[in-house]
Amino acid sequence: MAIDPDLTPLLDGLSARLAALEAAPAGTPADLLPVTVRVSALEDRLSAMAVALAATGASGPDGSPDPVTLPTGYRRAGDFRRARGDAADWAVDELIMTTWLGGAGTMGDPSLCQWESAGSVLLKHVDGTPPRSGVLQLNRPAPTTGPWGALLEVVDPGAVCAFFTYARTAREFDFELIKKDGQPVWAVGIHMPKAGGGTVSSEKVLVPLAAGVHRYEIAQDAGAVTFRIDGAQVARFTPADVPGATWEMETPMQILCSVEHHGAWAGWEAADYAGGAALRLHALRA
Repeated sequence: MAIDPDLTPLLDGLSARLAALEAAPAGTPADLLPVTVRVSALEDRLSAMAVALAATGASGPDGSPDPVTLPTGYRRAGDFRRARGDAADWAVDELIMTTWLGGAGTMGDPSLCQWESAGSVLLKHVDGTPPRSGVLQLNRPAPTTGPWGALLEVVDPGAVCAFFTYARTAREFDFELIKKDGQPVWAVGIHMPKAGGGTVSSEKVLVPLAAGVHRYEIAQDAGAVTFRIDGAQVARFTPADVPGATWEMETPMQILCSVEHHGAWAGWEAADYAGGAALRLHALRA
């Protein structure tokens, strides 16, 4: 690590005074005042630097956070081979930055995927016609039957930050950030296909949003879909929660992460969307 140039004179002076003291004949009274003055000045300078760093909040060369410790089975977002959706080689590219209009009416815009030195990516939302967002679709590993997970941090609530899985049958499992009674909360739910077309949606389970990085996970088996945050179960759905739906669990699902503009059901107001929103993805499990 390079030394701050402002500290060099203080360190040089301190080194010289210590060398002079060491070279003095034995028994010579030591004048410690110059050393004390330099140490005090050094402490003041270091204290000022610490205050300045705390004020900026930066912890990396690009302002990105420090890398998080990965749970077993997780891979940093930045370690996936990534590509724009309109230029992807779907046979080999892993993480696709979409360039099309999503089901919620938000256009994928790769310029709103801010890749960070820590291996994370900040997905931003910009309101407009249509709204635009950084949207990621996991292409490889190929869609699976789970479990699925993401290390996420809601940096700026103001739109529907989402981590969800989707199958070509229209089966969908969601963590979606909504606004309820003025506060951001996770709306957790599932959508299951029904014979003849269409889907049946479960009731939403609302879970408070906690600040910082957390592990969001979804798992399915023959009888239930379970959602967990940091290992604690927050919701569980069974066929009884989607009456009339086809409980089909064999079709593989893929992971998507986005920040979307939704209808009135999500609770976000025009001013919220206009103010922008951001979701940081650190790592994925698939």
